[in-house]
Amino acid sequence: APLGEVPEAVSALAVSPDGATLAVGGTTGTLQLWDIATQQPLGGPLTTPGEVISSLAFTTDSGTLYAGSPHVPLQRYAVDPERAATQVCARAGTGANLSREQWRTHVPGVAYRRVCDRAP
Repeated sequence: APLGEVPEAVSALAVSPDGATLAVGGTTGTLQLWDIATQQPLGGPLTTPGEVISSLAFTTDSGTLYAGSPHVPLQRYAVDPERAATQVCARAGTGANLSREQWRTHVPGVAYRRVCDRAP
């Protein structure tokens, strides 16, 4: 946390059925995925409504994460990289790709790749 800020408390945890990913929810709505093997975050925090995350659950295939909050409808997140890429490509259209600069901004620490070259 930046100087002077109190770190957010953890309010919910879930481990994916494949044992590869840890989801951590916080009291101010932060939702972060972690690679268990490397103990490193997987990208930046997921976008949430900003309310305390009270429950987390992965689907049996580890590809989707559900987050619950007291006053917000259940949120659904595609967390499997291939599934997420397929959804992005479906929205952007086949052949749409991030530039290398955009990739570095939005997917830091991951080698550049063209994700929408094939039909979704």
